[in-house]
Amino acid sequence: MTAPRRGNLVTLALLAPSLLSAILLLAIPILIVIAFSFAEQDTYGGAKFGFTLTSYRELFQAIYLPIFLNSLQLAVVSTVICLLVGYPIAYFIALRAGRYAGLLLALLLIPFWIDFIVRMSAWMVLLGRNGTINSALVGLGVIEQPIRMIGTYPAVLVGMLYAFLPTTVLPIYAALSGLDGRLLEAADDLGATPLQSFWRITFPLSLPGVMAAILFVFVPAMGVYAIPVLLGGGKSIILGNLIVQLFLDFRNIPLGAAVSVVLLAISSVIIVCYMRVLRSVEEARV
Repeated sequence: MTAPRRGNLVTLALLAPSLLSAILLLAIPILIVIAFSFAEQDTYGGAKFGFTLTSYRELFQAIYLPIFLNSLQLAVVSTVICLLVGYPIAYFIALRAGRYAGLLLALLLIPFWIDFIVRMSAWMVLLGRNGTINSALVGLGVIEQPIRMIGTYPAVLVGMLYAFLPTTVLPIYAALSGLDGRLLEAADDLGATPLQSFWRITFPLSLPGVMAAILFVFVPAMGVYAIPVLLGGGKSIILGNLIVQLFLDFRNIPLGAAVSVVLLAISSVIIVCYMRVLRSVEEARV
């Protein structure tokens, strides 16, 4: 056996577990969901396999448009808030924290070793009418009576920020940590103000990280389920809530699968656009 052929077999053997896992846990489930989306709903809440566009025609009725808009609004607002909060944190850790950068990153990630539902339950305690925040505000004399926080849109945004802050900070930190400090020194020597240096050097060079952060927040935020239910009371129906209700409450498996496929298609389009924009940015830098 020749050396190149032996190398190919070794590579295939090393990739086999990952490829098999991707096929069994990713590709096959997606194909099953797609197949269900073209099925028909039977009398008992099951699905009769076939090929029909009934679920897709029903999905694109006007009644479902507000749900798509709610999901889009939540994803956009959450992404903007995460960027506004996460970029300064990433900037400080990458360019100002020095030898404490590793410690700060660890402190950012340690809470996420705990189960997601447990962390959201902790926020329910913090934001409850008799929770820590209300008690502190009443004790300080800021408010006279506890205010309702759970079941409000701001509470959902707080949960989204908490959940997606690390996925915002890390890619931006990775982009900023590779910044050549000599560029900033040259800008300073040429008389540029710190603000001019930031907008003309730092921010453009961090754009790949910013775009990655947008992708990592926006795509999962479109289909998030637990946060709006636990912190928002499920009052505003979004795509994640709709999928769960269609599968479990209304027993309309084909329509629930169709919503999942549409969400998958939207996510795929966003990822393709991200790759194109990233390629354009890299070509412009070259």
